[in-house]
Amino acid sequence: MTVDIDDWTCRLDFPDGWVDLTTAIELDPAGRAAWAREVVNSFNPLDLVASRESMEDGLISLARNAEKTHAVLAAAYFAVGGANCAVFDVQIFGEDGVVLSLEEVANRLRGHKGIVGKSQVSRVELPVGPAVRLQAQYQSKGVLGFGKRLSERVSHALLVPQTSDVLLATMTWRVMEHGDQLTRMADALVPTLSFVPLDVEGKPIPEGGASGV
Repeated sequence: MTVDIDDWTCRLDFPDGWVDLTTAIELDPAGRAAWAREVVNSFNPLDLVASRESMEDGLISLARNAEKTHAVLAAAYFAVGGANCAVFDVQIFGEDGVVLSLEEVANRLRGHKGIVGKSQVSRVELPVGPAVRLQAQYQSKGVLGFGKRLSERVSHALLVPQTSDVLLATMTWRVMEHGDQLTRMADALVPTLSFVPLDVEGKPIPEGGASGV
């Protein structure tokens, strides 16, 4: 799955079971409905454990959320049977003239008000460079204290080469009983991340043609 961002391209290699949400972010309501139907049609109908209508509504909701959070790349993981188990998204943060260090990024991640309990923060080395990894449980706000929901996230933050941007890749789930498996999936997925610089026409610059990762 690839997305162009300004003068570079972000790419992640998703294995089977993942549905690309990125293509639906910019669609109008009719387009999203048609997209959701097409996705559901790609599942084996004999395996489905939920109604087609509920799956389509779920996909549309996931696409809306990806739009709301300004994700530049988003995907949803579905287990056999069509149950949505996790969502993965990539966001880009940056401000002109502001260059953050990885330690500053880590402090901002730790300071999220929704974190409950103790978070796990570490430095990891990815093929594209050093990153900060944070794993924590989060509690969403409920109305009048009701309807709060618990989720778990594994986030990797890294500095985009030759820019002042911060890339935040996050995998989120609510099926806590599968937390260990999904954690391993997140840690296996992020190392597939790559950056490809683009020329003025938006075409990938061959390796060695310009500096890049």
